[in-house]
Amino acid sequence: MPDFHILTGPPGSGKTTMLQHLAGTCHTVAEPARRVLAQQRRVDGQGTGDRDPALFVHLMLEQAVRAHDAALSAPGPVVFDRGLADLLAYAAYWQLDTGAIDRAIAVRGRARNVFWFPPWQAIYASDDERTLDFAGAEAFGGLTRSAYQGLGYTLIDMPLTDAATRAAFIRDIIGV
Repeated sequence: MPDFHILTGPPGSGKTTMLQHLAGTCHTVAEPARRVLAQQRRVDGQGTGDRDPALFVHLMLEQAVRAHDAALSAPGPVVFDRGLADLLAYAAYWQLDTGAIDRAIAVRGRARNVFWFPPWQAIYASDDERTLDFAGAEAFGGLTRSAYQGLGYTLIDMPLTDAATRAAFIRDIIGV
């Protein structure tokens, strides 16, 4: 089994900041949503949540599968900002079919640890790609949590503390 670990939770809960803190100690993989959104906006593409949610989820799945498969050759632990199961939350949000996501998850196995970043209004901020208000982000987080629990994961709750302490918490668990 690969030494894969996932950071998940609602938008704006500190996952990307945490990935930046971990980057020097292990292999990290950025979330696919921001990459897809940036690419689609650059070419005036349809693959965004507000234009074509099904295409958006499909493009994220392609990115996530490529990143997962490429990470199989990475030495040591790999930490992902969102995992394949997060795409189930996107599909639930837009009431899309999950067949392709389910198949990708079934073929690629399980992560060792899933770190749950709870909604945290004190650090939440919207931006060009994170357009949900806090209540919307919190609701999406509920879909994400349900997706992982539905797959049988026990989530590791992240403490609501500074980023350095959170990073140390993760490093202790994954052994780096």
